[in-house]
Amino acid sequence: MKVISNRDHVKKKIEATDRLTERVNDDVFEWLRETEIVLQEVGNMTVVDELGQLSRQEKHRQLTNDGAVKHRHKMLDKLKALNIRCEFKLFSSPIPSLEHFSSENFVCFASTKEASDRLLQALQSDNSYKIGLYGKRGSGKTTLVKAVAEKAKYSKFFDEVLFINVSQNPNIKRIQDEIANELNLEFDVNTEAGRTRKIYLTLANMDRQILVILDDVSENLDPEKVGIPCNSNRCKVLLTTCRQQDCEFIHCQREIQLSPLSTEEAWTLFKKHSGIDNESSSDLKNVAYNVAIECEGLPRTIIDAGSSLRSKPIEEWKASLDHLKYSRSQYDIFLSFKGEDTRYSFTGFLYNILCREGFKTFMDDEELKGGNEISSSLIKAIEASRISIVVFSENFADSPWCLDELVTMLKCKERKNQQILPIFYKIEPSWVRHQRNSYGKAMTKHEEEFGNDSEKVNKWRSALCEVANLSGEHHKYGYEYKLVQKIVERIRSQT
Repeated sequence: MKVISNRDHVKKKIEATDRLTERVNDDVFEWLRETEIVLQEVGNMTVVDELGQLSRQEKHRQLTNDGAVKHRHKMLDKLKALNIRCEFKLFSSPIPSLEHFSSENFVCFASTKEASDRLLQALQSDNSYKIGLYGKRGSGKTTLVKAVAEKAKYSKFFDEVLFINVSQNPNIKRIQDEIANELNLEFDVNTEAGRTRKIYLTLANMDRQILVILDDVSENLDPEKVGIPCNSNRCKVLLTTCRQQDCEFIHCQREIQLSPLSTEEAWTLFKKHSGIDNESSSDLKNVAYNVAIECEGLPRTIIDAGSSLRSKPIEEWKASLDHLKYSRSQYDIFLSFKGEDTRYSFTGFLYNILCREGFKTFMDDEELKGGNEISSSLIKAIEASRISIVVFSENFADSPWCLDELVTMLKCKERKNQQILPIFYKIEPSWVRHQRNSYGKAMTKHEEEFGNDSEKVNKWRSALCEVANLSGEHHKYGYEYKLVQKIVERIRSQT
């Protein structure tokens, strides 16, 4: 039958189309749908070739039945019409560039295009149903996946896309609520297991293909515990994260990195948002170029910096450059604590986890050598860090070294906007804030050594009070790994 031959030819042509660059037009898929329906109707008829199985009387009745004859003619007319319509004027059309699918001011540079092409290939592949995109915070992952998802939907890879911001909904119940809202679901059972099963069955039984995007995953999250089926191409999962480990945790078939922009790309994007052009003075262009370089190839930082400096005097450009140089620290974290007090327990564990999570962390070994004066190398390490974590344990204030570190951190906080995170480890914050108990005894001892009117001791007291009033974490009892998890999450949200 000619229509079957035409159908097979159209299917092969669709398969041969590069769906990353060409979109098969809707009338082609509509033709296929109608063809399959008509062929099904024809298959359900008792055709002449099969009438030999019937009695001669029944065969004569069917061949001469007016209704049957009319129906056969109708089917023949449909088949002829389908064969005529098979000559499509335009089988496919070029897919617009990625910028077309972004609602934001998006520019697709070479590094971005490489990641987007790999994402689209993975979304199209039958062997990839869990896909991870990882890269530095501010590298443009969210903007990219939104544009890629729209392009994939336009290209008929998916009928529906669910976008879930995980960082704003860090627990399973809230993620499930957002998915249910997107799907117009109502839960019959409000237990976690019941909600999970409801979402799973809804997604698994859909008669259309769906893409679920889990954006900004910052902890180990198992999609199946949320209710997202991860064993079918009918429902694919795409997650974005800062860490490749999160992609490994859910066993992504494809792990794709979004690299920072090149120097040339960064300068091009910066000029677009800052208003720097050929008419700008050479001095301003020189400062602007250095500002663009200090943004480390991160589109969000580049756009924010460029937009904020547009039409500003050169003095503000120079101040911004100094601030960016300051913020590009040698270390992410400086870890301050009292020697052996916690080194081989909590603080050592925290340091190991921070390093494993990819944070450049400085933990001094010099403090164990003793002495009353903080070394110049420690001062430089504090100044070269973005965040200082202070572990206030029972014996912290015994160390003049640690107290000098506090004073230095507060100077960096004032001058460089450095962040300080206090951890009250098995003590009450009031001990530090008001110098009570072991902290009171330690400060009394220091006053005896340095004198009641010592400027040094007064600075230490003031520093203890000021840092203790900052937002921190308090651990009295319970599992220490939970405290470490909270610290890691806080640090990740601030870097």
